Amino acid sequence: MKVEDLMHHHKCKTRRELALKTGYSEVTLWKWEKKGIPLRTQAVFELTTKGKLKADLASLTS
Repeated sequence: MKVEDLMHHHKCKTRRELALKTGYSEVTLWKWEKKGIPLRTQAVFELTTKGKLKADLASLTS
């Protein structure tokens, strides 16, 4: 899962909109764009979206 997947799911055009809708800071979202969303956080999004977004090990970069 990538930040752009979250933006699409929440129908956001900017990182600021996504921050407001998810409760995560813009800085956190920026870090996720650079390093990937932590797997635990992806799992939370998968559960809260009832599987519409899927946690993905391949999306993590080292």
